[in-house]
Amino acid sequence: MSEYKYIGKPVRRVDGVAKVTGRACFSDDVILPRTYYAKELHARYAHAKILKLDTSRAKALPGVIGVFTAKDIPMNRKYFRMGAIGDAWLFAENYVRFIGDVVAAVVAVDEKTAEEALAYIDVEYEQLPIVASLQDAYAAENLTRNDKPGNVAMPLIVERGNTDSDFAGADVVVGGHFVFPSLHQLHLEPNSATAVYNQGKLTVYCASQVWFHIREDISAVTGVPEKDIEIKAQMIGGAFGARNDQPMPAVAALLACLVKGTVKMTNTRLEEFLACRPSLGMEFDLSIAADKEGHFISKKMKLLSDFGAYSSDSDAVTAIACFRADNNYTFKSTYVEGNGLYTNHTPTGAYRGFGNPQMHFALEQTIDMLAKKLQMDPTELRMKNYHKAGDTSIHGFKYATNGIAECMQKAKELMDWDKKRAEKKPGRGLGVASLIHCSGSKAGKYEFSGTSALLRLESSGNLTLLVGESEIGQGISTGLVQLVSEELGVDPSQIKIVMGDTALTPFSTGTNGSKLMSSLGSAAVSAAKNLKEQIQQILNNHCGVLHCEVRNGAVYGSFTDQKIMSLDEAAKKCSYTRNGSPIVGFGMFEPTWTDYGDKTGYGNLAPSYPFGVQMAEVSVDEYGNYKVEKLVSVHDIGRVINTQMAAGQVYGGVVQGFGSATTENLSINAEGVYQANTILEYKPATALDIPPIHMAFVETVDPYGPFGAKCIAEPPIISIAPAIANALYDATGIRFDQVPITPAVVCKKIMEKQTEELKREREASARKEEANG
Repeated sequence: MSEYKYIGKPVRRVDGVAKVTGRACFSDDVILPRTYYAKELHARYAHAKILKLDTSRAKALPGVIGVFTAKDIPMNRKYFRMGAIGDAWLFAENYVRFIGDVVAAVVAVDEKTAEEALAYIDVEYEQLPIVASLQDAYAAENLTRNDKPGNVAMPLIVERGNTDSDFAGADVVVGGHFVFPSLHQLHLEPNSATAVYNQGKLTVYCASQVWFHIREDISAVTGVPEKDIEIKAQMIGGAFGARNDQPMPAVAALLACLVKGTVKMTNTRLEEFLACRPSLGMEFDLSIAADKEGHFISKKMKLLSDFGAYSSDSDAVTAIACFRADNNYTFKSTYVEGNGLYTNHTPTGAYRGFGNPQMHFALEQTIDMLAKKLQMDPTELRMKNYHKAGDTSIHGFKYATNGIAECMQKAKELMDWDKKRAEKKPGRGLGVASLIHCSGSKAGKYEFSGTSALLRLESSGNLTLLVGESEIGQGISTGLVQLVSEELGVDPSQIKIVMGDTALTPFSTGTNGSKLMSSLGSAAVSAAKNLKEQIQQILNNHCGVLHCEVRNGAVYGSFTDQKIMSLDEAAKKCSYTRNGSPIVGFGMFEPTWTDYGDKTGYGNLAPSYPFGVQMAEVSVDEYGNYKVEKLVSVHDIGRVINTQMAAGQVYGGVVQGFGSATTENLSINAEGVYQANTILEYKPATALDIPPIHMAFVETVDPYGPFGAKCIAEPPIISIAPAIANALYDATGIRFDQVPITPAVVCKKIMEKQTEELKREREASARKEEANG
């Protein structure tokens, strides 16, 4: 790492000072003159027909500017951008399909009046049968929606090779049923948006992962052309996928158009739980066939995924869960039957990991079941079946680099795996789980799979990097500045970054898919290279400075290696030469080596692939009280760009994975009511709950990423849950096939095991007595 000045260093966050001093401006901090405030009326039932909707009393309330329902919105059904199904709209029409479905919106002079007016809206419902679980949806005795036969949103069959013959010829077959519930992203900042309508034009202040798609949404539902809509990016208090599809900016913009003014709306925490986009709950039936030496042969899986009442990112998440985790291992064949189903739940969508945590929970436990049956060390079984660099997986992934084996060795070292297994103590257990993810993906974006960046050099020497993606707390703004600083040789403090302002930045498909460091980082480096080339050409052609190059923040002679002028001096000279025009470096990243993939997802879908291994150590007493004593997380993310922020991503992801394994659950009852409507009820892990986390990186230096980088945003959450479940099995001999695994669950399982063992002992004793009879 010594050859780099800024790469691989803990460069301070460019947004850190603003955040810790309170100067950062978040969406709810936006206060504009003559602002009206809006509140939404949410459905009280999970499934009902709207018999009557009377807004007259609410409209008559002093201070109310307007009350609006679906009938007031000619283009209500045009809000369905996310996913390929396109079946969502802003306000409920004739039916409500989940508790939280939007029935009406009030615009008033202040938030208190808007809230009060909701109680004056008269709604009569005819309650309808509720589809409250995936099994209910699959049985299809009742329908979530009368326009969706069988409750099926998305059937998907993925078939490679001949699984029937491979299973028939296998020496060993293992399998199980696994359940992973819906989880909330729980970003700290509730959604808020302010929309300004002025003479046919819209300006919207909000938080989003997809600024330009938000603009498309707003144009679709308001009829205002995109060229007359400007999205002003605000600081974002976390996202984790939830801001990939968030209707609020479109609702605020629509209401602003209807009242011809400025409208602001902000969710309460309850509304965040009711009406946002949590992750997909999933159920798996998964089995693996292998030979007696432990070589994987085939895999079969049936998957049910919960779309909720409407489709968001749900189709893409379901597809990922059908095939991505397989790509770590050398299967000869695989068969997956996936069914995305409608239920009377909140519409689900993207969450950190994007379907990978759910599938890894099932797959990595099934691999441990196989290790148990073969009496093999689960780490050795995985090592025997890993892909290597240069391989092509069963689903078409091609690995330029692959450090998974090195990750396993490092994880074993950090856990002291071999010694602890050899000296196993009662009530103690070790668990391991591997992971794979993608750094970006071409799937679903045939015509657009890369990104671009602009780097502007002013006459003063100021540098401004302009990109259309979002800083959602992951630190990408700092990472991009580091990359450009390294390429130009200037201090990071000299570079300003503008992200997501649709009037200033290049078009982007957004912040998703763990693609920013590898894809956007490459574009930023290309922009810096292009800027250097332009400076050198201008100095050469117009200023008489021949044979020069830009490096270390200055212009040097190519042959003399002597400094000719500073970059600031070069900027001034070039601006005079170009009649004041700034120099703008352009960079584009287009991964031509990737594939769009066929309808079953076959192809080399991503520019690069990160890998990892996660481990857990637990202790359990006879009453089911257990403690996670230690967690290990080792990742191949290519070259590490910022050591401090990469470590922060690992810690944050591991904590989220720990919470999903041990405490978190949205838990919906038979009436379609969430049992967790507050942070206290949802029970995320706190600082007092977190065990020691030991982490490390394996730097494989990817040939396609900027300075060899891949990604680190999503991988750390993926396999913590199966690692903990496998550790609990090692400690208790009990398989925990559903999360969260609470002490009460462990206690119940231990008691059931003891009861079963006692029953078998009594039966054996009775048989013995009868035989001696």
